[in-house]
Amino acid sequence: MPQAFKDFVDIAFKLALLAAVACALYLYGEGRSVGRYQYIANGEQEYVMDTVTGVIYQGGFSMNHITGKETLSSAGANPRK
Repeated sequence: MPQAFKDFVDIAFKLALLAAVACALYLYGEGRSVGRYQYIANGEQEYVMDTVTGVIYQGGFSMNHITGKETLSSAGANPRK
């Protein structure tokens, strides 16, 4: 085989390998997320927001900040007798 052909194959292989690594890194970065829930502390107020639905949870209550509808969360209810 001529040396020029071997050099061409070597360069083509290295470029294909580099493209495969770049593609894998891009897909890995797109698949990662920081999570669905976001903890927010504003002064003394602390709450958790569901970043998919926009519902805010605080102190046993939840509120949809888009519609303004507020509900009592069953998980956060603390009945006192």
